[in-house]
Amino acid sequence: MLDLTETDVAWIAGLLEGEGYFGIDNRSKGRYEVSNTPPAPFIKISMVDEDIIQRLSKLLDKSYFSPSRKTVKDKQVYTLHIGEKEKVLFILQKILPYMGVRRAERITECISYLQTWKEWVENGGRVENAKRANQIRQQKQPKSKDMVVC
Repeated sequence: MLDLTETDVAWIAGLLEGEGYFGIDNRSKGRYEVSNTPPAPFIKISMVDEDIIQRLSKLLDKSYFSPSRKTVKDKQVYTLHIGEKEKVLFILQKILPYMGVRRAERITECISYLQTWKEWVENGGRVENAKRANQIRQQKQPKSKDMVVC
């Protein structure tokens, strides 16, 4: 997926150990009444050092952005967010051996959710969710008075 040397992986691991956030987005469960989508792990890092974020961005083939907020010392913040599940899984598996205990536990949890997600997709979960959403959408739409149901 990504062409990373072992040195690149170690550098990424060190950076994410100190500055990264390994999150789990499970908003779809509460947002959609019919969703059975598994939680979605992601990786996020924010810092004021654009050169570091730029290097990480190139290594991970992912663009970064600058939120409108600045630090209390009026420095620009740069953020890189990785949410593509296959890429997140690839990165987490690569950096896991380099991580400390606390981060390794969180990464292991994220990997477990990603494996659940892969199984969910392979077993038709995404298709089933779309079908249920369509059915609900059709039920909520008012039928035209001109329409004849046979």
